[in-house]
Amino acid sequence: TFTITKKGVVQYIANFSDGFQNTLANPTNVIFSQLLGPHNYPAEMKTRISNSLIIGAILGIVVLGYASDMFSRRSGLLFTSSLVAIGTLMSTVALSVHPSHNMLWYFVIARGIAGFGVGGEYPPSAAAGIEESDSVLRKYRGPLFVSFTTLMATLAGPILQIIYLVCLVASDNNLTVAFHAIYSIAIILPVIIIMLRIVMVDSSLFHHSNLANQRLSLKVYLLLARRYWWRIITTSLAFFLYDFINFPNSIMSSTIISSLVKHGDIRQTAIWQVILAALPVPGVAIGAWLTNAIGRRNTGILGFAGYMVLGFIIGGTYDRLSKNIAAFVVLYGLLQAFGHMGPGATIGLISSEVFPTAVRGMGYGIATAFGRTGAAVGTECFVPLQDAAGSSSTFYLAGAVAVLGIIVYCILPESSKLNLEEEDRSLEAFLAQEGYPMEKE
Repeated sequence: TFTITKKGVVQYIANFSDGFQNTLANPTNVIFSQLLGPHNYPAEMKTRISNSLIIGAILGIVVLGYASDMFSRRSGLLFTSSLVAIGTLMSTVALSVHPSHNMLWYFVIARGIAGFGVGGEYPPSAAAGIEESDSVLRKYRGPLFVSFTTLMATLAGPILQIIYLVCLVASDNNLTVAFHAIYSIAIILPVIIIMLRIVMVDSSLFHHSNLANQRLSLKVYLLLARRYWWRIITTSLAFFLYDFINFPNSIMSSTIISSLVKHGDIRQTAIWQVILAALPVPGVAIGAWLTNAIGRRNTGILGFAGYMVLGFIIGGTYDRLSKNIAAFVVLYGLLQAFGHMGPGATIGLISSEVFPTAVRGMGYGIATAFGRTGAAVGTECFVPLQDAAGSSSTFYLAGAVAVLGIIVYCILPESSKLNLEEEDRSLEAFLAQEGYPMEKE
């Protein structure tokens, strides 16, 4: 029981840390905009900094997705946590680099290193998490998985914004102090995780079914692709569409709100950011419950449907809403809540359940890599689209992409019905039939 409890604590802290890292882009954009001004912090650099974490994450996902299946979940997780700590430490001292142009490029590199660690965390963490959830409470593995992944990552958003706001109030709007404070806290989290993971062990599912001792040839990979190609395509496409609209709408929200607040007041912007970041949290909690109540697929469809409706409503009434920031933040928050309730709560869960233990890290890694690619593409499109067609256009785009998301979710497998151990035995039988029996430890 002690080992299980400790693993659970590690999963909660680790995903909270990843959410904290992803949300850092919001206050960072405001701080750099205020300290450097629009001339020294242009839109393309703003996008580049936001994307540096995402690009690093894509590389981390691909590398660790493979390594976590080939070697060990534990080793991969220790490595990724170390990179998050190193990249964040480098980011903390960024304001000491001069001139500003050099500082921004240094910051891009530092965030890319942290991003590699954050992205590398996803495959082994998700694989270890679903395996541990299945062994502890199989009936509730869906809600349990969502609680320590999406819920913790989402909860990190409002907590970070509250810390940022407290720093502004305590330092009389000293942005340099606020910057150092939020990044210093971001270092502490991965350090705690490293200490806890040193004594961690891999799950029993991984010990009984893995590729660590398997001699893999190109033929084996082709066999795996032939068996799971449909699951790879559908989960990857769903991940791509959700991250395409969710990431830019989340990390660029501070820019939108700052433009609506009178005189761009940083403290008022921070207050509205706290409220906006808090609204998706109940959405995730509802989504966790719905994964069992109505199934993973239907939960995702419901979430995308709400995202579609609210995206078109906000886009169509943006000019009027921009004059009433309270109404705008509530609708924007509900938009995010539906996204987190539906695809946010379920796509990672589905991508973890539909692949057997031996290739779970790779399968989940491929799907997540496509998701982060969607995030990078969406972030690259966000600012140019906003500049060319106005802020309302980004919400119209979100609504349109949500329609595609509904269609893709209709063809996803309902993973709640899958028995993970049976999936493992089925893969072993398939490989043995093809002349490649899995070797056991």
